[in-house]
Amino acid sequence: LNLLIAQLNCAYHATYVDMMGYARLNRGKIVYETMPSCPKVRWAAFVGALRLDECCEFGEGDMGVPGGMQVFEPASANITTIDMIKRFGGSTSPEAQWPKEDAAGNDEEDRFHRMEKLIQKAMQRMSGGRGSKQDGGGSSMGQSEDFQGWSSAGSIVSD
Repeated sequence: LNLLIAQLNCAYHATYVDMMGYARLNRGKIVYETMPSCPKVRWAAFVGALRLDECCEFGEGDMGVPGGMQVFEPASANITTIDMIKRFGGSTSPEAQWPKEDAAGNDEEDRFHRMEKLIQKAMQRMSGGRGSKQDGGGSSMGQSEDFQGWSSAGSIVSD
């Protein structure tokens, strides 16, 4: 019965994705057909109101590239722990070479990322439902818990 439900769920998901695609195509067709009826002055005013020639601000004081529209979203919607934009000081001339990344300066960053991953794993373990037989937490044999709340199975914790 569970297999049948899973197959139906996948089939309905595929149908839903197709339906959304057809709806977008239909909306695009409607826009394409109504564009000739829109006066050029009105269209130019609309494009001007979008302010696509102004730079889009990535963060406070961090001006980005022109041609975009800024959309705000809650910080918890897409959690990122690593900044994907690499910033370099200096000239923005195309003839200027990119600075080389020094491997010596990344040691602190690597330690920070390892520590951050360790904290995330610990938070998942603490928030996970320990104690139920399905999660494997039915027996605490062989596990000890030190005063900080960290669980260690078969290892010696020293300070």
